[in-house]
Amino acid sequence: MIRLEFPGFSGTPLELKEALRRGRLSPRAVPLLLVVDQALAQVPEDLRQRSELLPILAELLLLKLSPEKALTPREEGEEAPLVQVLLDLSETVAFLEERLKKRSRLVPVSPPPLPKPALRLPPRALVEAARPFRKAVLAVSRERFSLLEAWERLKGLLRGRVAFQGLPFASWGEKAVAFAALLEAARLGRVRLYQEAPFAPLYVEAEAPLEGDLERTA
Repeated sequence: MIRLEFPGFSGTPLELKEALRRGRLSPRAVPLLLVVDQALAQVPEDLRQRSELLPILAELLLLKLSPEKALTPREEGEEAPLVQVLLDLSETVAFLEERLKKRSRLVPVSPPPLPKPALRLPPRALVEAARPFRKAVLAVSRERFSLLEAWERLKGLLRGRVAFQGLPFASWGEKAVAFAALLEAARLGRVRLYQEAPFAPLYVEAEAPLEGDLERTA
C-alpha cells in the first residue's frame, strides 16, 4: 500500500483524494515533487519493469514536469490528474502483488542448480579482467536521463513499426522516461502508440517527421 506524507497530510492516495474533495486540504498545499518521489520510491523493485505499470510511472514523470497541470482537474467533477494517477498506481501495485502471491502458491519452486566448479585464476589475471569495467564505472555520468535525451535517442530508433519493449533502454527509469517522451510526442501528433489488447505488447510508429525536439514543437 502506497502512503504519502507531507506537512498537513499523512495517508494513502485514496485519503488524499478525499481530503482534497472535502476541502480539508488545498491543492496548493500538496508538494508535487515530494509526492511523486515518495510514490515512485514505494514501487517494489520486482514490479518496476512490468508493462502494466510503465504507463502510470511515465504519467507521473510527465506530471512532475508540468506542475501547473498536475493538480488542476480537466473538467468539473473530475479528480486532479495527480490524484488519479496516484490512485491508479496504488491499485495496480496492489493487484500485481496479489497476483504474484497467488502464482507463488501454484507454481512449484524448482530445485537450486548444482554448484559449478570454482574457476581458479591468478591474481594478475583477475586485475586485468577487471580493468575495463573499472574504466567504464569512472566514465558513467551522474546526470539524470532527461526527457529530451530520451527523445533524441528515440528519433534514431523509430523506423517503421517498433515494439516499445524491444527498444534498447537499460533500466526501468530510462524506460519510464522514454515512455513519457513518447506520450508527449503522441500528444503532439508525431508518433502513434497502440496495443492489440490490454497488457499486449505496445507498438510505436512515427506519424510525422521526427526532426527537432519536443519543446520546440509543443
